[in-house]
Amino acid sequence: MFQTNHSDHQTGWSSTRYQRVLATTYFILLSVWSAGIAFNGAPDESTHFFLLEYLKSFHSLPAASAPTQAFTGSISGYTWQPGEFWYHGLPFPHVIGALISSYSLSWMLPSDLGYLAARCFNWILGAVFICALFRIANRAGMSKKAAALAALIISLIPQVSFVFSYFNSDAYGLMSVALLISALLGFLKAPNKLTAVWLGGAIGLMFLAKLYLLPALVFVVVMLAAQHFFRDKILKQRVVPMLTAAVIVSLPMLLVTYLKFGEISGISGQIDFVALHKNNPAAGFGTCYIRCSGHLLNMENVIPWLNLTLTSYFSTTGWMNIFLPSTYYMGAAVLFISIVIMATIQTARIYSRDSKPIFLLNFLLPLIMILGLFPSIILLSMLASQNSLPQPQGRYLFVTIPFLTLLIAFATMSRARARNATSSVRNARLSQFHVKCLIAVVIWMAWTNMAAWKENTLSSSNIQKSAIGKSVTEAVIESNASRKPATDSLSAAQLANRLSLNNGEFFLKAPLEQVRAMGTLDEVRKTSEGWILRGWSVPPQTDGLPEYIIAVEAGKIVGALRVEGKRPDVAAALGNKSALRSGYEGTVPALSSPDKCDLKLYTVSSTFKVFAMPDVCEFISRSSY
Repeated sequence: MFQTNHSDHQTGWSSTRYQRVLATTYFILLSVWSAGIAFNGAPDESTHFFLLEYLKSFHSLPAASAPTQAFTGSISGYTWQPGEFWYHGLPFPHVIGALISSYSLSWMLPSDLGYLAARCFNWILGAVFICALFRIANRAGMSKKAAALAALIISLIPQVSFVFSYFNSDAYGLMSVALLISALLGFLKAPNKLTAVWLGGAIGLMFLAKLYLLPALVFVVVMLAAQHFFRDKILKQRVVPMLTAAVIVSLPMLLVTYLKFGEISGISGQIDFVALHKNNPAAGFGTCYIRCSGHLLNMENVIPWLNLTLTSYFSTTGWMNIFLPSTYYMGAAVLFISIVIMATIQTARIYSRDSKPIFLLNFLLPLIMILGLFPSIILLSMLASQNSLPQPQGRYLFVTIPFLTLLIAFATMSRARARNATSSVRNARLSQFHVKCLIAVVIWMAWTNMAAWKENTLSSSNIQKSAIGKSVTEAVIESNASRKPATDSLSAAQLANRLSLNNGEFFLKAPLEQVRAMGTLDEVRKTSEGWILRGWSVPPQTDGLPEYIIAVEAGKIVGALRVEGKRPDVAAALGNKSALRSGYEGTVPALSSPDKCDLKLYTVSSTFKVFAMPDVCEFISRSSY
């Protein structure tokens, strides 16, 4: 698409070597990310895993109404309840890939970590993704070194690493978009039969991606049409092999999906999902953003929607509940705005050195389309949220991520051809300056990526159940000092003092202490059976270890939970190894509602002392919003 003004040294690394190093490095990074994420510790992993588990267990596709009975997967050990939602009516190339990697690699892993073998397919997709980014940047005019740095910048976006590290379909979609742009640039540079087949194959892969990733195909169609009709007639004798390759790649799975589910878009599944949640006030069905109450935009709803959408485009891990400090988001915003401004300036400068048709086709048209993707997709996503459920998620903007590589290529273009020795030296210095800037950005992105990984891995839901969390837990247990009977349990004198005998029955006094137990509630959720509670609690160190959580409602004990969960994050934060076993999770059959709550929680220690806990009604009230 673009003319290049650089010349790579022949003594440097080859493109193949750069791609091998990038692929290997990124594969390792993604495996580390994945080891810090528990199964279903990221959005919708279990809904994608259902089809994988079903195929492995029954060697056939399930009906859209499945599961009709409880089903436990052999890979993840997760149990799907009857009627539980899963993504049906969509092409499933990522499931086929994960099925192959699961069969190939599961023997290497313990049974409780078998889900990592399925995730490995997404790590491979990540390696393909970063290589495609390298080719995009290199074919767009960047030197191989600069192209490698640009590929690293995009791949180190925390949200991108997060998406490729667990099992989902967005990773496949991201990889497909990157391959599509790479193949398009290859075809535009050398429009022969082979590059046409590669482009057709990439188009076929895109037909198997989710609908919100298809705007990439619009970009390709417009660029091909513009180049064909206004410049080179490049589609002549090339369109047949291109379309043939697209059909061969996509048609078999599209046919299987349509014949089984009657659609290939997954829209019916989304309609079922909305119907399932629309009556839940917390879901926000009917929230208005555009043309509300006489206003074009309802800014009270639009601003929070935009904030969460843009932050989750850069880094919102966990179940969209783990954020970085605001300074990282400000830094990302400044970096993005700077790239857009530099790309616009450099494109304007190109006009003076090229003929008008070349400038319009190779520079201005792609820049306008790339920049136009962001507001158009945001507007469409907002309209979709208004007509279904509010879903301010950055994943709807994921189609733009590979295009960021092109923006970087625009921003680092030289503004003049080297016509003499002086201009050659000037261009060389400018290229060196761009490389230094790219190195600085890579360092910042690597630091940001590491910070996001740390926040996600050390979250309470992941540190207890992830591969890394389990290893840390075992290490802490092995190094934990032996329990001290004098402080961890009742002494003989204390037992004699607090034990009483009445009518042939022994009673043990459990005094309520004045000090509160340390701890917090990580999750409070209403079910038909009561309230699901998850959190941690630690009594004063001299008063024993936590043993039970007692729930009291209207002056009566309504339930109890055993404190037995391992929380190495708590032990590390408190600097107290005895706080390792401080987690609890379960359901208490309480009737309290958010508007009328009378539920209290208490911690019972191993010395049979009782300690009040944080106000659970405050958490219940929050959960209603």
